[in-house]
Amino acid sequence: MLDETILKNHGQEHLLEYCKLMSQSEKEQLELDINRLDLDEIDALYKEVYLNRKPIEVAEDVEQVNYDKKENLDDKTLKEYKSLGINAIKEGKFAVLLMAGGQGTRLGHKGPKGTFTFNDKSLFERQAEQLRQLVEETGTPIHWYIMTSDVNHKDTLAYFLEKNYFDYDESYIHFFKQDHIVALTTEGKLILDTDKHIMHTPNGNGGVFKSLENNKILSEIKELGIEYLFLNNIDNALVKVLDPEFVGYTVEHNADVTTKSIQAHPGEKVGRLVSIDGKKQVLEYSELSSEDVDRLQNANIGIHVFKVDFLIESASKALPYHLAIKKLKQLDEDFSVVEVESLKFELFYFDIFQYAQSFSTLQVDRNKEFSPLKNKEGQDSIETAKRDLEINHLL
Repeated sequence: MLDETILKNHGQEHLLEYCKLMSQSEKEQLELDINRLDLDEIDALYKEVYLNRKPIEVAEDVEQVNYDKKENLDDKTLKEYKSLGINAIKEGKFAVLLMAGGQGTRLGHKGPKGTFTFNDKSLFERQAEQLRQLVEETGTPIHWYIMTSDVNHKDTLAYFLEKNYFDYDESYIHFFKQDHIVALTTEGKLILDTDKHIMHTPNGNGGVFKSLENNKILSEIKELGIEYLFLNNIDNALVKVLDPEFVGYTVEHNADVTTKSIQAHPGEKVGRLVSIDGKKQVLEYSELSSEDVDRLQNANIGIHVFKVDFLIESASKALPYHLAIKKLKQLDEDFSVVEVESLKFELFYFDIFQYAQSFSTLQVDRNKEFSPLKNKEGQDSIETAKRDLEINHLL
């Protein structure tokens, strides 16, 4: 039985009206959903992130993060980095983490984004192929952790099974789901999804660290003797997974966080890797003055290596929620499916940079290493990714 007093105290009494149209089993499920929630915490989240949100402020005293340009490194240095990287992989010091919780909806593709194919080879297969080659070269198995979400977990597992795990040793592939958080109306009301459950949405890519901790993966990889975790997204068609030169650069610099970046074009609307009061972070172009947008040329591309010890220490530390207002399918008071602008709360993985005591960056050639696949047409689209794959002789 839903507690009417508690719901009214938190402004959620509309759920009592929904109950009038529900079967007994649906009411029981709703009660279970409600009992799993911390309504005080949801109230605080709504007030802090939505009601008390502030206009985007332009950052001041922004400094350029120091970085090395790969193009300025001589062949001898790159050869040494590669040798150091291969040895580190051979010694089992590295594991790989792939963030693959998205669907291919914006591409016009049904199913997980990782199943999208170019010339019958999916994004998943392209990354598995690179790891398989490294395993063959080093003779050392590489643990591959893949973060999915509620919306694509079953389909992702079924796809890997169907493809025989791309001939990769399945005992070294580990799937886990990212956490979710409630969505709210702009009035702070809980929402019912089309299955008559309290709506939850993925809590953003920054939830990856808490998910690693909750699934005991961080302690597991520590016990395995793994010292570094290479992280990347599924939607970079040109990503070099566990690139030995970058691995060697990482080992040489031994920083809490080591990242790849690219040279930003003038005025380009991409996040910049910056330092403010000594703390490293990523700022979007909207958070920078027009002068700083052009002055700061080190752009984030979502390829990073984290020290495992750093993640164990920092995974439980607070990260701020960011607000996204999106149209979400939900049930109205008559149980009709409607699409209404609603509040999604998301964590960003790069907010953990602030806790790093050391930070290193290698700037690479975007034409060889960065081609985001986000849209069906236009910028960062199927067409541009296919073009970049062809240029790099990967099709």
